[in-house]
Amino acid sequence: MGGERVGPALPKDVDVDMVPKTVLIIDDSDELRSLLESILPFGGYRAIGTGTGGEGLCLAAEEKPDAILVDLELPDMNGLKVLESLAHQNPSIPTIMMTGYGSEGIAARALVLGASGYLIKPFTTEEVLSSVEKALSLGQLLSEKEQLAALVDSYRHHIKTLAAIAQTLASGGERDLCLRRIVEAGSFVTRADRCLLSLVEKNGHHFGIEAVRGRAADSGRLFLSGAADPRLVDVLEKGVSARLAAGPGTAITLHTGDSTQAVLQVPLKTPAGVVGFLSADRRKAAVPFGQHDEEMLSILADYAVLALKKEAETETVVPVPPSL
Repeated sequence: MGGERVGPALPKDVDVDMVPKTVLIIDDSDELRSLLESILPFGGYRAIGTGTGGEGLCLAAEEKPDAILVDLELPDMNGLKVLESLAHQNPSIPTIMMTGYGSEGIAARALVLGASGYLIKPFTTEEVLSSVEKALSLGQLLSEKEQLAALVDSYRHHIKTLAAIAQTLASGGERDLCLRRIVEAGSFVTRADRCLLSLVEKNGHHFGIEAVRGRAADSGRLFLSGAADPRLVDVLEKGVSARLAAGPGTAITLHTGDSTQAVLQVPLKTPAGVVGFLSADRRKAAVPFGQHDEEMLSILADYAVLALKKEAETETVVPVPPSL
């Protein structure tokens, strides 16, 4: 009874976006657990419960609930000890401490240990639902803060990558080196399986891969410009970027003839027209490329155009004969 797990398991094929928030109840009172399990569905929550701290920690690791209600007094450990363990195990799960009258001081200590709030027994249905809603809102804010911090850190690395390529261009680095670094950077900033840079041949019907990073290194080969997915045609013909993701059971055909699940292509544009494109793709997962990916790859495409321009200017310089 004390360690009994309550609550049905979720089917494996359930759409995660449609699953209600799960609340884990850790309380050795069968009566209170039953009460909470009847209250929480009124707020749209799925409830699971157990009567011991040890089992609660195991369920927290297995089920990854969205919120936890934990009693102060448990048969195997103190509720504060559960809080401490949760802080090490999964600090992002908002937890509410349940205590009786006269335990407000301990409840305050629970807040210091990371609890999102506390409930004083006996509590009403409104108090339970309100506390869980507030805890989930706080958990969402903390999660968004962590995601934002990770995003800022990622962008910082991306900016450093762009700065390194700009330095290579400014220092007069040779064309092939610049192009190699551009595709390496493109693969990094977009998290792609492959990134390649291609230039259109003079006849306009073929293109060659000048630099590639990742699988299927076909550098040096020529390909027909019309062999790709029709949705990629505008990249070369109109100079616009394309972001594609394959649907279930389908694939996208690239200019090289091989298939992929997601692709991002940006044109290499000069005043005279489109001279090529920079392409990133993901072969195994149809995770769409985002707006930031496109912006970063577009900057790298501009760097590639600068490298090509510098090469053209170098080739057109006529050497001055030495004075007699």
